[in-house]
Amino acid sequence: MMQDFLIPVDPAIQDFKEHLKCHPRTILSARYGDGKSFFLDAFIKDEDVKDEFQFIKLYPVNYQVLENRDIFEVIKYDILMQMGLQDMIDLTYSVSPRDAFFYCMKNHGLDLLESLFDIAGNIEGVSLVKAIGKIGKSTVGFVKEIKEAAKEYQDYKAGNRSILDKYMDTADGIAIYEEDLITKIIKDNLDKWKQKEENKNKKVVLLLEDMDRIDPAHLFRVMNVFSAHMDYGYKYGVQPDDTLAGNKFGFDNVVMVIHYENLKSLFAHFYGPETCFEGYIHKFADKGKFVYSLKQEAVKHYYGCLSEISHVPEEILKQVLTEGRLNQRTLREMGNSIDEVTVQRKTADGVVQDVALVMACMRRFGMNDNEIVNSFQLAMEQDLAHWMGYLYPYLKQFGRIKSSGVQLINNKGEKQGFYFEPNGDGVAVYSSNYSVTGPFLKSSDILNDILTLVIK
Repeated sequence: MMQDFLIPVDPAIQDFKEHLKCHPRTILSARYGDGKSFFLDAFIKDEDVKDEFQFIKLYPVNYQVLENRDIFEVIKYDILMQMGLQDMIDLTYSVSPRDAFFYCMKNHGLDLLESLFDIAGNIEGVSLVKAIGKIGKSTVGFVKEIKEAAKEYQDYKAGNRSILDKYMDTADGIAIYEEDLITKIIKDNLDKWKQKEENKNKKVVLLLEDMDRIDPAHLFRVMNVFSAHMDYGYKYGVQPDDTLAGNKFGFDNVVMVIHYENLKSLFAHFYGPETCFEGYIHKFADKGKFVYSLKQEAVKHYYGCLSEISHVPEEILKQVLTEGRLNQRTLREMGNSIDEVTVQRKTADGVVQDVALVMACMRRFGMNDNEIVNSFQLAMEQDLAHWMGYLYPYLKQFGRIKSSGVQLINNKGEKQGFYFEPNGDGVAVYSSNYSVTGPFLKSSDILNDILTLVIK
């Protein structure tokens, strides 16, 4: 019984690893159901990949973003939580009293842990207690500073304006680009993590999964923020340097997982068909995209798997279930068609080549009985004597054999007789004379008999 449809992905893993080395921001494009989640899981678990990359993986599709909340705010806190869960926050890290105070102003007096609880409520599936506990344990230094600032903020709200003056006096110039406290904490701790001896050769990758499943407004907001990071220098008339180069938060790579053609359609619908998509997408993925497709390998692998469980040779399977038909199916549909498929057909005595099991797979692809019968008839026309050896156990099961043989008539009215001689290895099939008076079987009669063994 086939439990998994596992396509070898080693070549794709190597290709994507090389792609990341020269594409700081990229799109991993694959159709829904083509196994991109399986590929990414295999990629992240690959030992060579783990030596070179560290991943922060987010699922924005799980965010329950309210209309008055910016999705990027949720993303920032989610990154911070994921870093805490992966022990990527420096225990000695602290923030300045000024940064802490302005953070509390922005968050209306909430300290960091309170803000995390507030934001994390918008993220389905996150282990809230575990994440907050880990963050709290690893951020004692700057959490304390923010708590103190929260008290000062309350004094400020009560009318003590001198507190604001104190911090305004310590302002060290206008920032070239937006960097609030959470952004700064993420960026600083990524830098510290990468400076550790065991991490010096690693790149940190932000992976945004299932982006074509989120609201287009949120999708393009995220893309705009990451794209705009490189535009700040030009916006303020400053030549880009090391402080601006790279990605938001200091990630070495940002990977957005989305089907490129879906993105193109969403863009046309959201911004209008006359808006230049190529110019827009170039700002995010300026060096190209990575198209993931293992369809040819998947089709080849599928025939091998189906042959293994049905014992029908691959060249015969290709006659019944053509490559053209399989190319129209996703990897998920291929995998589902053979997953525990043996439970969907009744057994027959003496069957070696399990034709009923092949029919069960075809049913799972959505083929109706007429389509299945027609496919087998076309294949049988190429070598009927060969096929009679596969069909013999079923002919015997349904009492279709008369005087050790059968007489057939095809759609053209042509008649043919076959004689069976069982032996130790199965059955030998010989052509024989047929009786003019019959009875004659149609190939469709035999195939429809076999279809009764397939559970609907």
